[in-house]
Amino acid sequence: MIVSELPAEQRALIENLQKDISSLYQSFSNAYMNDWEVQAKEPELENAPPPVLQVAKGCNTDGVASVARYYPVESDYYDWPLQQRAFRVTAPSKEHMCKSVVMENRAYSPDTGLGEDVYPRFICVMTQYTSPVNTERLMKHIRDLSGRAIGKKYYNYRVAQSEKSFELTGYEKGGVCPMGTTQGVPIVLAESITKLDPPVFIMGAGHIDWKLGLPVVDFVRATKCFVFDLE
Repeated sequence: MIVSELPAEQRALIENLQKDISSLYQSFSNAYMNDWEVQAKEPELENAPPPVLQVAKGCNTDGVASVARYYPVESDYYDWPLQQRAFRVTAPSKEHMCKSVVMENRAYSPDTGLGEDVYPRFICVMTQYTSPVNTERLMKHIRDLSGRAIGKKYYNYRVAQSEKSFELTGYEKGGVCPMGTTQGVPIVLAESITKLDPPVFIMGAGHIDWKLGLPVVDFVRATKCFVFDLE
């Protein structure tokens, strides 16, 4: 039985308990991080499918293998409420649950004279499940990269087609991850993720039935991602 199937009174009790647990995690943040590092030193990847091994190879290349944690999950995992999924992967709260979304600038023009470093056609946005991306703010930040050299009409970021996302990352829907992608895609990290306590976050690990956890500071250092306020 999943939480959503319980009577309303029992769900309310569980929600209050969830808040108490999240508060406790914050109180023991240092201890949580110490345990994280111990657990990360012995990843269990013997039965991991190829896309997860691709992620692991990317983590190794980027120097974060020693702090990466992997979680195989049940096939009906995405049928569970977000908080239940957070408990499953030992996340401190549902706010620590994040996703990778490949977005395409549908108004992209190769004739602007701007390079991909300041005017990317595709980006991989890392955001919390609890905080949807504000595309207007995203556009503003991307425009700032070029000093707003061109008008708004050249920007229209929307979720990329799944086929294009797979082409760029090598990962199917539900497993998209910014680590070990088949092509280099600029990464945008929601600023709210940098404020999580304990400072870790959970994301896809290349396969829909696997998840990856990383400390935020190590992820930022390894990927050299943009950090934008997307709320």
